[in-house]
Amino acid sequence: MLAKAFGVPGYFLWSPLTFLIRFFLIEHFCCCPDCGSTDVVRDGFGERKTMPDIPMLECNDCGRDFCLRANTVFYWKHASMGELFIVSWIFFGKGSRRWMREWIRGLGKFCCSEWFERLEKTLSEAAGNFSEFLDGFFQADEMYIHSFGKKLLIFGVKRGDGKIFETVLRGHSAFEFKTALDKADEEIGPIVGLDTDAHTSCPLATEWLGILHRPVNRSEEGFVNEKGVHSNGVENLWSHDRDWIEAARGYGSMETLKRVVKAHQVYHNQIKESPVPVWSFLKLIYEEFVL
Repeated sequence: MLAKAFGVPGYFLWSPLTFLIRFFLIEHFCCCPDCGSTDVVRDGFGERKTMPDIPMLECNDCGRDFCLRANTVFYWKHASMGELFIVSWIFFGKGSRRWMREWIRGLGKFCCSEWFERLEKTLSEAAGNFSEFLDGFFQADEMYIHSFGKKLLIFGVKRGDGKIFETVLRGHSAFEFKTALDKADEEIGPIVGLDTDAHTSCPLATEWLGILHRPVNRSEEGFVNEKGVHSNGVENLWSHDRDWIEAARGYGSMETLKRVVKAHQVYHNQIKESPVPVWSFLKLIYEEFVL
C-alpha cells in the first residue's frame, strides 16, 4: 500500500531495514536452534520469490543447516523482516490493526493475525523487566472503552518517571482493583503511595495492600487538592492512549485485548522512550522470543 502510493516496488522501502536486521541478528543473536552453539558460519542463501534471499547458516558443532530467521520471532513468516518490522512499528504508533492487515493483505488474514499474536506475546513477556523506581508514589486512573459489544475498563498506573502499567478489568470491584495494583507493584513498583481520582473501589483495594491512598475528589476539590495531590499525569496518559487503544481494532476478544494492551505498555516503557528505539525494539523481541 505504502509502496504503491510512491509508485515503487514494495521491497524498495523495507529491504534496507531487512539488511540492518540481518546484521543485528548475526552480530548479537546468531546461534544454532538445535544445540545453542554460537560457533556458526554462513552457508549461502535460500532463494525467495517475494523478498530478499535469506542467508543460510551451518553449525560447526552439530552440523545443523538453518536459515537466519530460525529460532526468532520472524520464523516461518512470509514477508520480509523489514516489512513486518515497519508494520509493527506503525501499529504501536497509530494503533490501526485493520490498516496493517490491509497493508500486508497478501499474507492472508490468518497470517497477519498470527504475526500480531506472536509479537504481542513476545513483548508482553518483557513486562516487569526493570524494577528501579523513584520515590514509590504513583498515580492511577481508569477509563471505559466499548469493544466487541462490551463495555470494558482499562486500568492504568503511572510512576514519576513516566513508566506505566496497563491492564484490562472485567469489572470495577475492589477485588479487581486490588488484583491490578498487585500486578502493577510487581511490574513497575514497589507502590508505597497512590494518588487517584477517588474511585469508590480504591480505598479498600489500597487498604488490603497496605498502600497509602491519597484521593482527589474531583467534584469537591477540582483537579488538585489543597495538599497538591492530583492524578493529572495518568489523566494525560489516557488522553493519548484512549485514541490508540480504540484504534487498535481487530482484537475481538478479551484475551486479545489484554495482550495488545500489555504489549503497548512494554512498547511505551522500554522502546518508545529509549535513546535507540529501533535497536531496543529488535533486542527486546529477540531476547524474549529466544528465552
